[in-house]
Amino acid sequence: MQSVKTFLSSLTSILSPNTESAPKAPDPQAMVLIQKSMLRLLGVRGAELNPQLENRIRYASSIEALWFLRADLAQAMCLQRDETSALAAVSDLTPLFEGNISQAQLQSFQRGRTQRRG
Repeated sequence: MQSVKTFLSSLTSILSPNTESAPKAPDPQAMVLIQKSMLRLLGVRGAELNPQLENRIRYASSIEALWFLRADLAQAMCLQRDETSALAAVSDLTPLFEGNISQAQLQSFQRGRTQRRG
C-alpha cells in the first residue's frame, strides 16, 4: 500500500504544475508593453532593414515567443550599433518578462550572463 501512495505522490508531482517555476496566466497588457519596447529598440531604421523581424515581434503569439525573439533583436541591433550596447539594451528588457515566463528560463538567461562576464 505504501508503494501505491509513493507512486501516486510521484505521479501527482510530475503532472501538477510547479507554482514556483510556472509563469502566471498571460497578461495581455504585459505582452503589448513588451512588444512596444522591443519595437522601440528595433527602431525605424532597424524595421526598414529587418521587416520580417518587425512582423515577428508585432504578431508574436505569446510572451514566450517574444522571449526567444530577443536573440534576433540583439543581432539586428548589432548591425546598427556596437555589440556591447546592443546586448545591454536587449538585456534591459528582461524585467518585463519576469512573472510572464518560467523562472527556469529567466535563471538560464541569468546564469549565461554571469558566465560570460566571469
